[in-house]
Amino acid sequence: MSDSSKPAHRAVTVGMFDGVHLGHRHILATLRATAAELGLEPVVVTFDRHPREVLSPDTGILRLTTNAERAALIHECGVEQIVELPFTRQLASLSACEFLREVLVGQLGARALVLGYDNMFGNKQRDDFASLPVEAARLGVDLRVDEAVVMDGRDISSTRIRKALAAGRVEEASGLLGAHYSITGQVEQGFHIGRTLGFPTANISIPTGKTLPADGVYAVLCPTPAICNLGPRPTFGSASRTLEVHLLGRHDDLYGQTLAVQFVARLRDIQTFPSAEALAVQLEKDSAHALKILG
Repeated sequence: MSDSSKPAHRAVTVGMFDGVHLGHRHILATLRATAAELGLEPVVVTFDRHPREVLSPDTGILRLTTNAERAALIHECGVEQIVELPFTRQLASLSACEFLREVLVGQLGARALVLGYDNMFGNKQRDDFASLPVEAARLGVDLRVDEAVVMDGRDISSTRIRKALAAGRVEEASGLLGAHYSITGQVEQGFHIGRTLGFPTANISIPTGKTLPADGVYAVLCPTPAICNLGPRPTFGSASRTLEVHLLGRHDDLYGQTLAVQFVARLRDIQTFPSAEALAVQLEKDSAHALKILG
């Protein structure tokens, strides 16, 4: 992640880029092409927290990516420079033209601005977004608006991905993201119940504020083939929501390590079994099913 020191010329885009989905990736490709065409440095301008966390803290917005995950995905898309601005009420008070003039041009040296088709930044009570093209021309900024990316007749958006995950449709979410949805966390001490069943599991800490798929059993990559239980463990009387992963064909001691769990397919709902032995039989079936999917 870069600092905000100002070079001579930059092409910038602005947004949360939560999830860095296919729509975001199209914007980043347009940013890179614009920068190359105009001889500028491509830069992503984003924020340290979702604006709704500051403006509407009671809404409880959940993110698809942590800041570190977002930065890594943006880098993978070929943009090295990221300016992460602290989102404060003072920043939120700026109108669109003020933000362009004071921050993007004044602080960051923007000479081109690439926006998503639905990006309307700036204070809504002081709305001057419609005047942005005129202000950009006055400041010598080449303003370009990217086209929408559509899948199955609907625009790709972070909201659409969150809804797919909430319904357990991880395949749909992965298609919209252009990559498997993942949760990264540290392996913590669990209750070792899985080990007694012949299915040792790694108990993964869940990052605060992260969007979770619906409760269920999933085929995942971690990075090798695995199955995971996301949710309660009713067979053992536990109602707490946990993320437990069983690596197929491996029995490594993973305590203390950090694992990225990539959700590939949903296998079934969470069920209550009459005995631990019945659960073990089902886990054998889940493992075989997952291996067919994961290869």
